[in-house]
Amino acid sequence: MKRSGRYFPVFFDLRGAAVLVVGAGEVAERKIGKLLAHGALVTVVAKEFSAPARRRVERGEVRGIRSPFRPEHLDGAVLAFAAASDPAANRTVAREARRRGIPVNVADVPAECTFLLPAVVPGGSFTLAVSTAGRNPGAARAIREFLEDHKEEISVRFERGRRRKGIRASHGKVYIVGAGPGDPDLLTVRALGLLRGADVVLHDYLVPEEILSLASPGAVKICFARRGKTAGHGSMLKQAAIHAAMARLAREGKSVVRLKSGDPLVFGRGGEEAEFLAAEGIPFEIVPGITAAAGCAAAAGIPLTHRDLSSSVTLLAGHESDGKRDTAIDWKCLPAGGTLAVYMGVARAKELARDLVEKAGIPADTPFAAVENGTRRGQRVLRGRLADLPRLVEEAGIRSPALLFVGKTAALALAGDPGTENFEEKNHEPVAQSV
Repeated sequence: MKRSGRYFPVFFDLRGAAVLVVGAGEVAERKIGKLLAHGALVTVVAKEFSAPARRRVERGEVRGIRSPFRPEHLDGAVLAFAAASDPAANRTVAREARRRGIPVNVADVPAECTFLLPAVVPGGSFTLAVSTAGRNPGAARAIREFLEDHKEEISVRFERGRRRKGIRASHGKVYIVGAGPGDPDLLTVRALGLLRGADVVLHDYLVPEEILSLASPGAVKICFARRGKTAGHGSMLKQAAIHAAMARLAREGKSVVRLKSGDPLVFGRGGEEAEFLAAEGIPFEIVPGITAAAGCAAAAGIPLTHRDLSSSVTLLAGHESDGKRDTAIDWKCLPAGGTLAVYMGVARAKELARDLVEKAGIPADTPFAAVENGTRRGQRVLRGRLADLPRLVEEAGIRSPALLFVGKTAALALAGDPGTENFEEKNHEPVAQSV
């Protein structure tokens, strides 16, 4: 409603409501259609009826009165729309409606309106309304069109928001949460709900800002692991600092989310942190995430298993903890013909390729794919043969975060995303089979 020169939102239940529309042209027809869609009982007054309006009268959808507007036409109406082609007639309708205290909308004349119609985007479980208070209806329509184009995405986010209402982070508790491979849309509903409600978020550099920005505005965000600062004795000191921070913050009564890239229990040291919290008697919960191998493989169109090409997938750590003198991997026991997904391997590409060929007995011409920034902006996919892995990784400048996939399935590219950069050795034919 309009009060003191300002407009206030008013919501009407139009089911069964008597509404008068003055005019039966194109503008009036749009309003009639929307009113009928919301269950209104519409009376149309006009000197002449357009063909669509006349058909509505003939079908009994609206009541039609062929006549100039008269004040008694407003009897019993709860809303009025002035949409005639004659501005003087519209002003008369507006003046009489205001005199009777009936809300009135005058087409394209905001100053004469006591309520305005927003641009509406209906959804299955929501309705979006856009209004510029009548000052820029073109902009409102443009925004409505944009929202209509993204209605499916809005529906998904609406449902995700509805489901996370019941998710509350408890005070004095630590949540070891998987952030997934990097795309915010791949967060679980529980991870997002806990992130929104946490007092403190402890994270590492692999968690992108797009995900960190989803935390509560009042949450304290602390990064404990930074690129290039994790080697040697400093790595153990850093992990000890994370343990100490989790314990201290939880004992202060804070709700703490320990946000880890990928899945906490797959090369994420989530097991160590859970052991520490259990020993300290601090309540905790582990929330799984999409591990980097699954996320990067899907983003690059690489099936981890394939009925014709691979019946197993093995997850390997290309870089193990600093306290180990020798790797724990038994190279000779790697499944023949399976898919290998190697975490933290690009920095050791030369040693890794040598071990896979010489120790594991994997043929040097086995396909590989290196996926950098999988699921994120700037994703790149490098493909080639195992023998050329060190050279190609160096030439392409592949850097962490990156996953290496080795096996026949690594030659497949089923994603079909034109936004993904693919680099291949120019002088080889990749082994690719149709699926």
